[in-house]
Amino acid sequence: MKRNARIALLVLLAAGLWLALKPTLGNRRFTFLPFRWSEYFDLMDFWLNLGAFAMLGMTVWLAFGTLEKAFSRLWMMTGGITLLNILLELVQSSIPGRAMDMADVWAGLIGCVGGIGCGMVLQLFSIGKKSGGKEPQVLFLDQTGRLGGAELMLLDIAAARAADSEVILFHDGEFRTALENAGVKTTVQRLSEEASTVDKQAGLKSVLRSLPGILQLMLRIVQAARSFDVVYANTAKALIIGGPAARLAGRPLIFHLHDIIADGHFSLLNQQALVHCANFCAQSVIANSEATKDAFIACGGRAELCVVIPNGFRIPTERTAATQVSSLRASLGIPPQAWTVLMAGRLAHWKGQHVLLEALKAVPAAHAILLGDALFTDEDREYARGLHAQAEAPELAGRVHFAGFQKETMPYFDLADAVVHASVHPEPFGRVIVEGMLACKPVIAARAGGAAEIVQHEQTGLLVAPGSAGELAEALLRLKNEPSLACDIAQRAQQMAQDIYALNAVQEKIEAVIRQTASRELSQETETAANQPLQQVA
Repeated sequence: MKRNARIALLVLLAAGLWLALKPTLGNRRFTFLPFRWSEYFDLMDFWLNLGAFAMLGMTVWLAFGTLEKAFSRLWMMTGGITLLNILLELVQSSIPGRAMDMADVWAGLIGCVGGIGCGMVLQLFSIGKKSGGKEPQVLFLDQTGRLGGAELMLLDIAAARAADSEVILFHDGEFRTALENAGVKTTVQRLSEEASTVDKQAGLKSVLRSLPGILQLMLRIVQAARSFDVVYANTAKALIIGGPAARLAGRPLIFHLHDIIADGHFSLLNQQALVHCANFCAQSVIANSEATKDAFIACGGRAELCVVIPNGFRIPTERTAATQVSSLRASLGIPPQAWTVLMAGRLAHWKGQHVLLEALKAVPAAHAILLGDALFTDEDREYARGLHAQAEAPELAGRVHFAGFQKETMPYFDLADAVVHASVHPEPFGRVIVEGMLACKPVIAARAGGAAEIVQHEQTGLLVAPGSAGELAEALLRLKNEPSLACDIAQRAQQMAQDIYALNAVQEKIEAVIRQTASRELSQETETAANQPLQQVA
């Protein structure tokens, strides 16, 4: 294509220069045409120039353009062609019967930009799809290199289909290392610094400032997506960039919704952007809980796109050795017989670590482990500093232990006597709840969002009002003072978690959605498979 475009470019330049620099005859530029035609074309001078420069811009892009650093190349080409246009207009002013016309300069500029845009589109659609096997090839997208709950779920999904899929991350980090260790081909397509600072609460000004970086990355995703059968956006920012990219590449999109789209989690602008992008670009939306699905629909999301599939978990065959647990307890400075509660997750206000610390004041001699760190924002880091200050209060001194981010979390769950989930806003799912259940530990959870779907009050855990330190303290004291109740709850919860959240069963449901989306057929067979109750698969 490039060779043919360069030949065409030489022909266009030669014809254009001849026409632009030839003298007029009786105020007629098109002297080789009959008088009436020539007069008509002279009246259409602006539109003829616009069309000519559109052809020139498209040909220049096809001859020399590339989607790598596309926008910098676009401005360079536009600037070069516009400079040539201005020089020609200046030269024309010295030709008898010709004068400089700024309207022609504007026509050239507008036509050039439009032509380069058309050239980009033609280049995108010229990229062929690589041949593959029977299984759909999937391009997974994720915005972060950090290991959060959504990333742990994607790690398991991608690892199960490493032979025919690829993951693109917008930032580097330990997530890339984990994917590569699992045999998953992973590339990092970095998002610009301006776009990286756009968070869930961003406003219009911040979004507009980030647009050039978002569009630049979007073009690279389009190029990559045409080599796959399905694009799978695993996070909100991955949807905003990957959704339009999938449409441009002509590929179906799956959006895995791990967030509750509502106030407290997203700004109104981001809520609308996510819902409209999902409605327009996605063929399937996987929600990790009924609460997540309901919030999506309440914001205007299309209900027919949604299927609820909870997160899946590997069922451990062995737990942490007692000697290792004792060693960990000692390293944290927790007395051997102290009753200990674990709270795991990112240190952020909405996660509610401050609620646990307030409740702990009413539970004498109990210790708490906060497993996690402030991962993303300055607000999180300020909150973490506040937690450290709160833990130094006389009622809590020496009883709160900050373990930081840990890749291996099982020993901490095995050390704890109880696990707490205390989010002050509805949680989309509540991964830590299931992890506590699988560790056969009694769980206390906030009665909202996905957490309320996982826990049956007084059967598989205890539910308390979100943000209520008083109710949480009562639940902690109840588990601490009634060991038999705690044991019964833990055992029932463990069996339930093994039955419902086994990874292989969850993966089968997700694979059914991938196959259905790849074929673009709502077959009764796959639709039925995706809606059957989950069962443990041997």
